[in-house]
Amino acid sequence: MGSGEKESRINRILIPHDGSEYADKALFWALDIAEKYSAKAEVINVIPLSGLFSTSMHPLEAGAPLLEPSLQRSRESAHRMVTSVLEKARLSKPSVAISSKILEGKPAEKIVEAAKEGGFDLIVMGSRGLGAVKEFFLGSVTGRVANTATCPVVIVK
Repeated sequence: MGSGEKESRINRILIPHDGSEYADKALFWALDIAEKYSAKAEVINVIPLSGLFSTSMHPLEAGAPLLEPSLQRSRESAHRMVTSVLEKARLSKPSVAISSKILEGKPAEKIVEAAKEGGFDLIVMGSRGLGAVKEFFLGSVTGRVANTATCPVVIVK
């Protein structure tokens, strides 16, 4: 390696997880990599806000959609799912330091932001998520992350 080249090292791995079997496969791949490199891993779940708007209106809100009940259910569901994923991860690879975070917004954008802001060296994610039909029409989250992330992305089929 020349004096101007930086050594490639994996210290932090970001693992987006939506509760799908594809995300579970990616989780176990990521944990194997983390164990090999003694890297830290973080599981993130992104609650997509776009599908949470309700048609019922609060009379004092001047036409603003009621978001809170649906958002609260989504937050609770995300928390349960992430807790379950962390439990599986810790049982599978107890030597790997793993944390979690739940974000809200557009999944691909939030994943890329989290990777950049957190200084992650690698993103490991499933090839498909729970929204397969929606993704067909809107473009896949995985594809968007792979095309816009500033670090390498491993896509597990």
